[in-house]
Amino acid sequence: MSEGRAWGALLVLCIASRLLGAIHYVEDLDSLRFALAVVDYDVARLQPHFPAYPVFCFAAKAIHALTGRYAPAFAVLGGLSTLAILFFTLGLARIRLASPTGLIAAFLLLFNPLLWLMSNRWMPDAMGAAFVLASLWCLGRPERGKAAWGSFIAGLTLGVRLSYAPLLLAPLLFRLREPGRRLHLLGAGAAGAALWLVPLIAVTGWPELVQAAQAQTRGHFTDFGGTLSTEPGVLERWAVIFRSLWADGLGLYWPGRNLLTACTTAALLAVLAAGWRGVAQRLDSGALLGAPVIACLLYLGWIFLFQNVLHKSRHVLPLLPFLALAPAFAGDWIYRQAARWPRVILAVFLCCYGCVTLHLVVQHRGPTAIAQVHRHLAAGETEGLRIVSVPLIKWYLASQDLEAEYIPVESPEDLRAIDPAAAGELVVIGSPLPDREPKAVRTFYHNPYVNRLWPELVVYEY
Repeated sequence: MSEGRAWGALLVLCIASRLLGAIHYVEDLDSLRFALAVVDYDVARLQPHFPAYPVFCFAAKAIHALTGRYAPAFAVLGGLSTLAILFFTLGLARIRLASPTGLIAAFLLLFNPLLWLMSNRWMPDAMGAAFVLASLWCLGRPERGKAAWGSFIAGLTLGVRLSYAPLLLAPLLFRLREPGRRLHLLGAGAAGAALWLVPLIAVTGWPELVQAAQAQTRGHFTDFGGTLSTEPGVLERWAVIFRSLWADGLGLYWPGRNLLTACTTAALLAVLAAGWRGVAQRLDSGALLGAPVIACLLYLGWIFLFQNVLHKSRHVLPLLPFLALAPAFAGDWIYRQAARWPRVILAVFLCCYGCVTLHLVVQHRGPTAIAQVHRHLAAGETEGLRIVSVPLIKWYLASQDLEAEYIPVESPEDLRAIDPAAAGELVVIGSPLPDREPKAVRTFYHNPYVNRLWPELVVYEY
């Protein structure tokens, strides 16, 4: 198969697979913010929250205008982002798609569990990873003008997924060290940022944008952002980052997971053991060494210090394309050099890996725990309903037109102050009222490897 036909077939696969995995419900708070932003973009009302993601929201809004529905709009955007991730990952590694290495790498990325889930989520993470890889690829090219394009894309990346931008810091600094290029590169980066920042200021207003930026930045680093200053467990943070890469990112075994993930893990380790020479040869050739390695290490430090790694595995997404290359290199060596049994093990690994991902994608199409709570309460909605919950759950339910009297609580003392004997039906989400016996208790659950936010919610009805 020619290279062009291979990419054409991959384009169809990327979009078709994401459309098949599209989700038709609001799965969490962040997804709700971006869905609202497509209809009414308003940063002051946290639709979406700062840093506003204007490039992603514009692209989602444009596709939504054509489709008229959220699910296919975000799925198409996720499919195109997946294709871009594949293209620039293979470009960075200097691999042709129409080769054994390219085909194995494409399979590993197309069926990567976290990438597939995030490309169906109503969020900018997949698109942000695609922009980061595109910028890395351009910054690493020797051709005249390519570095400027990389800097321009880096400026655009700030309007797609700001928290991924630190991954580009090292490659940009390497290129800025070259004499006679600094003003050119800085100007290209400023142009990329201005392309979305100027319209954002015009739409939002400068005072409102500054106020939103200050409030969200202060909150992220000192209150709700899950940074090292607010969640200081050093060993726990590193352990969770490893789990995010190993289990969430690659679909491998972790205590409590399905045994199929254990088969995937054993087969992967066997593939790496049998094909280690292929990995070593690729590293000896200089592929991916230098700026990309330093970029990934700096990004690891960034998310360890300043991102909510304890509760959100999606922060490791830009690292997964690089991790996927190791089994691709090993698999290529096995395909070309090894005997029959290593090839059988490679086939077993790819089969188990794909099955784990497909299982998660099917589960993703079902509602998350918070979405199940919304459906349950909406189906039995009665006049005089009172709902007790934390403010974030209140906002999720109220934003989807669930009419009730909402009683926000943030501490056990708030729960003790609630009178269950007041008129109307009382529903408490999360924790029961102290010293009160509920009439009914319902538990709603989803697989935490599909979405880490609130995988289990208990509803107490009084």
